[in-house]
Amino acid sequence: MRDDHESTEGGVPAPGLDVVEGSRGGGASARGERPWIGVHFTCAGRYIRVFRAGSGDGYLARCPTCAKTMWFRVGTGGTSERFFELTCR
Repeated sequence: MRDDHESTEGGVPAPGLDVVEGSRGGGASARGERPWIGVHFTCAGRYIRVFRAGSGDGYLARCPTCAKTMWFRVGTGGTSERFFELTCR
């Protein structure tokens, strides 16, 4: 798990962790389901499934406790990891 992410300010996506384009999230299939990544917020003790944004350029995860957001952008040279661990504290 990489921990070189940046959070967003005011809900505006900031540079974040790159996810490799073309890799389908767990559960996404050839049936056209939206790709997703799994995010475990250790501070909240919660796991959430984050679906790719409609624009296709990334994933926006929001902490279920404090609402802090994290943008995972999709791009070349990123990671093929599908599950991430974050903390807001």
